[in-house]
Amino acid sequence: MFNWFKKKENLISENEKEPDFSRITTKSKAIDLCEKGELVKVHLMALEFGGEDSERNILYVPEFAQIFKQRFDKMIEELLIEGKKLGYSAEPEYKGKSVVPSKLKISVTGESEFKETINIW
Repeated sequence: MFNWFKKKENLISENEKEPDFSRITTKSKAIDLCEKGELVKVHLMALEFGGEDSERNILYVPEFAQIFKQRFDKMIEELLIEGKKLGYSAEPEYKGKSVVPSKLKISVTGESEFKETINIW
């Protein structure tokens, strides 16, 4: 009658689906989304680790990816404060022609070794 008792087939809302940044194919589009608050700026090599505030060291990502990277970098910083000798690299991975990375792979080598992948989209 009114479909009140009909079981809902799809319980995932549109907001919970994976984001798609495939149409963001230029830095200017990414910067526009950043200015609108839909993306944020992230440094591949954190400024605290000697990274530069230059375009070649900047990615534009959703805020959750920035938060994950900041947490990871904070953990690395604590190990460095403890005196650990570490190497650090962060490598973005892209889908298609998008300038928004689909993944960010971070690798730490030296006295402590581990890898982290931040899945973005």
